[in-house]
Formats: sequence, C-alpha cells, structure tokens
Amino acid sequence: MKKLLVTGAGGFLGQRTAAYYASSYEVVPCTHQTLDITNEIAVHRLIAAERPDFVLHCAAIADTGYAQAHPEVSEAVNLRGTVNLARACATYDAKLVYMSSDQVYSGNTESFALPEEIPLSPNNIYGLHKLQAEKEAAACCPGAVALRLTWMYDLPSSPYKSSRNLLSNIDAASHTGTPLRGATHELRGITSVWEVISRFAACFALPGGVYNYGCENHLNTYETLCQAVQLCGADPATLVIADSEFCRNLSIDTTKLRSFGISFPNTIEGLRIALANKR
Repeated sequence: MKKLLVTGAGGFLGQRTAAYYASSYEVVPCTHQTLDITNEIAVHRLIAAERPDFVLHCAAIADTGYAQAHPEVSEAVNLRGTVNLARACATYDAKLVYMSSDQVYSGNTESFALPEEIPLSPNNIYGLHKLQAEKEAAACCPGAVALRLTWMYDLPSSPYKSSRNLLSNIDAASHTGTPLRGATHELRGITSVWEVISRFAACFALPGGVYNYGCENHLNTYETLCQAVQLCGADPATLVIADSEFCRNLSIDTTKLRSFGISFPNTIEGLRIALANKR
C-alpha cells in the first residue's frame, strides 16, 4: 500500500482528506500539533522518517481576513511552510500536491473565466503569499502540483470540522431569518469539499505545474446564492439581498485540468449532487 502524508489533518479540508483515503493508502495525518511546517528542519526530519510516496499539503491559514491582519503568520505558514515541504519532497522523492487558491486572481479585472497563464497581481495578502508559494515551490520541486481551489462547502450536518461556507451560511440564515447578501458583480466557482477530495488521487499523476481545480460557474454570486437557497428549500426572495457594490472575479477556467481527464460539475450541478446525497 502506498503511503500518503496529509498536512492540516485537523482542519476543514485535511481532516476529511485523511478520513477519505484511509482505506486506500497508508495515511500519515499531520496536524499543527504534530508537525510545524514553518520549521524546515522538522519538516525534513518527518519526510525522511516517513518516506511518503505522496504528500497532500492541506495546511494553511485559510481565513483571508486573518491573513490580511497577520501577514507575518500568513507568510510563515502559507508561503514558507509550503516551500519547506516542497524542498523536503524534492529531496526524498515524494510527489507533492499542495493547495493554492483562486485568491491569486483577486486583483484581476477581466470579465471571463480565468485560465492559469493569465497575468496576476493579487490584491490581498493571502493571494500574494499563495502566488509566491507557487513560484518558489516550482523552483525547488518542479514536479510539485499546485491546485488553485475555489471556496468549498460541506453539508451543515457533517460530523467533520465545520467552517463558514455557502451551505452553513444558508442554514444559519434560514434559522435566524437574517438575509444574505449576494454580489451581482462577483464571479466565483464554489465546490463541494468532497468533489475536491475525491479527485486528489488523480492529481498524483499530473505533471508538475499549476491547475485551476474546482467548479466553474457562469452565474454571479447573487444568482448562485438565489439558486442555492431554492435548492435548500427556502425562498430566495426573502433570504437573499442583491449587493451591487462589491466587484470581483475569481471565476476559474478548468480547460487545462480537463485535458488530463479530471473534471468537475458546474457550481449549481455540484450543489444539486451534494444536496441529493443528503437526502
């Protein structure tokens, strides 16, 4: 059985990833208590001791607001931690697949779905550190695969670690009656965390490089939210407010990923699948 090391195994993505692959790989789950990825020596020692075939690097400071307020922490974890793992994986010949983000597109002003090769100038600390991590990891570990993830969600009833996400926000709003704001000038894909996880194994065969990874979406966030609320059995007319002031395009083009046989449903179809599974 191949050995798979998962960082961030106590977090929203990593905890689910470690559980999902426990029956098909020898999984080594690493939380921030068991591995400080900002400590290069500790990272090299662990990779040398475990000699994993594959490393799924899910650990991150994923709260963009926290990263903005604490740039030194974001740099240490999101940038330096990723580079530490890339160097160790290159040294010990482990295939590294690590999580980047659609936030690298946060400074883009185009109105179409964005491909990987488009020029980038992220306008937030999180996006900046993710983009720099991509560059430095590629330099020291050319075979590493960077996945630019979208915003993810899980069902509110999930037994795993929760986070603020599309379905949990809708669930909370339905219980409190507090309307949700949906931006009419924002484009972004939103993906079930299980759709993300179930395709990780296929990524081990990808050539080194950067890949948009998740659901495409041709709807703006207001339209997406209205359809999601309706799919959840609530009334979007009473639960969703249009916000025309916030403007952003994080919409990804997954043509490159599809060329390697890895595809996702679009955002609304993915929601239908997730909610149907709930029932």
